[in-house]
Parts: sequence; structure tokens; C-alpha cells
Amino acid sequence: MSFRWSLRKLWAVFTVLSLVVLCSSTNNFYWIDIEPTHDLVWHSCYQPLHRECARLLVPLNHLNQSSRDHGRASIALIRKPSRFSSGSSTLHSRYRGPILFNPGGPGGSGISLINQYGDLLAQVLGDEFDIVGFDPRGVGRSTPKVNFFGSAASGEKELWGYEGLYVIRDKGVSVENIWARAVVRNKISLENKGEWLGNVNTEQAAYDMLSITKAFGREKLMYWGFSYGTILGATFAALFPDKVERVVLDGVVDAEDYYATSWTTNLLNTTATLDQFFMTCHAAGSSSCAFWAPSPSLISANLTRIYKDLIVNPIPIHTSTSYGVLDYSRLRITIFMALYSPWASWPLLAQALADLGGPNRDPKRIWQMSATPTFGCPSCSLSCDDKDRREREFGVDNFLDALTAILCSDGLDTPADVAAAKKYFETFTSVSEWADVWGSIRLSCAGWPKVKKGFQGPVEGRTGFPILFVGNTADPVTPLASAKRMSKRFPGSRVLTQDSPGHASISAPSVCTQSHVRRYFLNGTLPPEGTVCPVISAPFPSDSSHRFELGGVPKASGDVMEVVFKSEGTSREQGLWDAVDRLSKAWNFPFNPTFL
Repeated sequence: MSFRWSLRKLWAVFTVLSLVVLCSSTNNFYWIDIEPTHDLVWHSCYQPLHRECARLLVPLNHLNQSSRDHGRASIALIRKPSRFSSGSSTLHSRYRGPILFNPGGPGGSGISLINQYGDLLAQVLGDEFDIVGFDPRGVGRSTPKVNFFGSAASGEKELWGYEGLYVIRDKGVSVENIWARAVVRNKISLENKGEWLGNVNTEQAAYDMLSITKAFGREKLMYWGFSYGTILGATFAALFPDKVERVVLDGVVDAEDYYATSWTTNLLNTTATLDQFFMTCHAAGSSSCAFWAPSPSLISANLTRIYKDLIVNPIPIHTSTSYGVLDYSRLRITIFMALYSPWASWPLLAQALADLGGPNRDPKRIWQMSATPTFGCPSCSLSCDDKDRREREFGVDNFLDALTAILCSDGLDTPADVAAAKKYFETFTSVSEWADVWGSIRLSCAGWPKVKKGFQGPVEGRTGFPILFVGNTADPVTPLASAKRMSKRFPGSRVLTQDSPGHASISAPSVCTQSHVRRYFLNGTLPPEGTVCPVISAPFPSDSSHRFELGGVPKASGDVMEVVFKSEGTSREQGLWDAVDRLSKAWNFPFNPTFL
């Protein structure tokens, strides 16, 4: 049996680290100490970071008036507060309200996002806003929580071998195997959570966002959603078009394809993203890119050679913290995930491939990009008192369970027979060479319980204020074409293009893009039609890179717009420069270990 590496294993290392922190922490903050309330009651949390946390009570089913007093969900929130959100009336006049964030998934944690990157996002957007993250219903620290396999301490999920992405191959993990395992797991999900799974969907989450907005004392939503977060934001806009104050949808998913449970339009630019790796590596030169070759095509050929070598000669690995097999499948998923974050991942990936493809076939670096400690029983190995144990179980990650529950509940039912699964995969392989990685997403819904469906479209409408869609020219999983397609469904909206590889705008350092986003949130200014923003550096460091600064004006160039920057900038502009540069080099796991 081939080694199957997944996002689950990547996330496990951060879960283990968080458990250690919980049992050794001296900051005395516990989520279980926060009583869920109908109003937002903020508590100091995650010190020494300046964060505040709350738990907001909302109806379990917003659409059933008779059940509102019987079923409740609790939404966990975190904010980096604006320095103008309290104090004198003069300071208060500068407060512009909360901007809600969703990092993607579905199943990504907004708590983790803002805890880790709230300071940088505030530096991009300014002190006038509260920077707010939340775990959507069913996710993370929000309750009720989706957990197919019982308590985290049982280890049942590990014994089952619950995976995220698989590489589907004739020899290894087959369509038939993935289909059969999905059917079994989804029967387990019905047994454990069937009574409320129908309320864990994007429609209910959109109602939750409206509840959060009103709890802040405001009537309209300000929101920045990435990836699946664009589905959540677009669904909100379709349901409540008059409640849109400012909505940025960044790394846009085609809502029609998503709600059809098709997942076939995501990979239109994936090959182009990998081509950018080859081209930028070659352009950087051998001193900056360790996997350099005399041409991009030769770099590609060298990667193909490594693939072929691993198919016939996988590498057994045993380290002090983990063990396993580096094979074709593991390398393929490692490369696929690196396409999400070029500035954070590509220099390391290039060095790892150079080591692996060298005469010594050194796998250490490529293994380290994905290795996690061997699974153990945290509740057995860690000494915690009862409160620590309850806090640990409350906060443990459930990303994959939540992802499956939300996307399968949102979308149309998929055919339950293996023949239909095989036909789907065969068709998908004609669309993208990366279907072997992406095809398992739809297959994961095989045999999903017949829960009630929420809103499934049409996702369209004329909103109270125009939406800003943002797309990269070489995004591996949310192509620019999806942003343009979705914009047509919302009259008056605008598409801002960022000329870069990577998933969502912040994966690359563009002062141009983020200055447009800031102006949109601050005063509602939309970028000129056809604006294309450059980046300020290449993924591979180079002494010859030219530095651009914020402060210019749009300049027409044919049918596109280019933003030209001055050589000198203010301290505010320098701060924005630093923020986008640091974000692009950190915009990676663990906060968003998502398919999208």
C-alpha cells in the first residue's frame, strides 16, 4: 500500500502543539470560561497579543421561527480591536466598525486566522476597524461541533485513516477505494450528528454573519472572504443584498459549480501556476533558485524525472519525530499545496527538489515540508487537570469533518454508485492534469446523509453597495475566470486583477492591490475598470529586484490599467509595504489548511 499523506497529517502537528500549550500555559485564558450570550461580551484572550474573544448565541435554525427558543448554536469570535472602538467621543468618531474575515475551507478557522495575522491585516486596513474572525457553525470552537469520530482522545480518526486529499492512481488509491470509504464514513456521520447536520451549511452561516453584524450594533456587513469565504460572502449578498456595506471576495470560487458539487472549474490555471514556478526559478538564476536549469522546460523535465524515479523507487524515511515513505503521491500533493503560497513556499520547495533530484537523493527537506510527528494519544501522554482536558477537547481541530459536512450539505446530492464516481473522474481527467489530486473532493460526498438542503442559488443580485472581487492571474484553485463570471452576476461590482501566481491576493506582495482594498473599505472607492496590479518582488529573492512604492496614480495601458508608484512614500505607505511583504511570506498553513 502506498503512503497516503494528507492535510489531516499537516494539521495534526499544529493540533499537538496547541495541546501542549494548553497544558503548560500560564495565561489563564479558557474558552470554556466564556459564557455564550445573546450580546457580544468581550474577554481578554491570547496574551500577550492584544486580542478579545466572545461567544455569541444564535438560533440553530434561523429559518424556523418555532425552533429559535429550543435550538441554539454558539459562534466563537476573536477580534483585534480598533484603537478607536473605545475611549473618548473624539476617538470614537474615527471608529468605522468591524470587518469580518473567513479564511476558506469550508472548515477554516477565523479564530486562528486573526490570532496569527490580525496585526498584519490591521496594518493593511488601518486602525479604524475591528479585525474580526469567527469559527463558522460546526467549526473549531463554535458549537455544536462536527466530529464524525467521537472525542479527539479516542484516536478513532487516526485508526480509520481519515484523509483529506488523495492522489488517485490505478496502482495505489483508486476511485473505488475512495468511494467506498466515503460511504462508510458518511454513515458514521449520520449516526453521530444526524439530528443537526442539516443546519451546518453556508446559508445558516450567512445568517450568523448578519447576527454578528447586528450584535456590533450595525445594520450592514463589512467582510473580506478568501476562497470558500467567497462562497459565504456571495451567498450573504444574494440573501441580503441590502445588507452589504463593503464586501471583498478574494480568490473567487464559481458558486454555480460549488452548489452543484461539481468541483470541475477550480483547476483552470493550476498548470499555469506551476509554469510560473519554472519560469520565476529560471529568471532568478542559480544563486536564488536551487532547482535552476538553463531553461524553464528543463526545470520541468527535472521534476518529471524525480516523479518517475519515485514511482519505481520510493524512499523509506525514519526520523526522530516521524517515519513513512516519500513516494510519488506524497511529492505530488506537496507540490500542489506549495502552489498556494509562492512567496512562502517556493524557495524552500526549490531547495528540497534540488536535494531530492541530486546524486544523493536527499529527501530530508521535502519530507520536512509535510512531515508530522507520529500519532500519539495526547490525553494519555500529557498531564492536565480536568479543566485543561475539557478545554483541549473543546478547541481541538475538526477541519476535515467540518469541510465534508458543509460542502456535502451545501451541494446537490452526488450519485451514490461507484460507476458514476468512475465516470466523473474519467471526465475530470480530460479537464485538468491535476484531477488526480482534486477529484477526491466530490467523491467524499458519496453516501452523504439525506439532510435538508439550504440555499443553493441563484447566487446573484444587485447589492446595496458594489462588491469588490479580487483574482490572481495564476491562482491554482480559484481561477481569475471565476471572479469575472461571479462579477457578472452582481451588477455594479468590480474585478481587481493581481498579476501573480498563488491562491488569493495576500499570497503575493502587492501594495497596489492592498491599497485598493483599503480605500474600498475606508471610503468605498472602487478601482478603475480593468485595473491590473503588479507585485513588488518575485517569489525568489534577487538582488536585482526593482522596488516599487505606493503613491502613484492609475495609468492607462491599452485595455488594462497599471499602477505606477513613486520612489518615496510616507510612513503609512512604508507600513503597508512591510505588511504585504510579511503577509506574502507567511500566508501559509496552519491557519488555512484548506482545499480552497
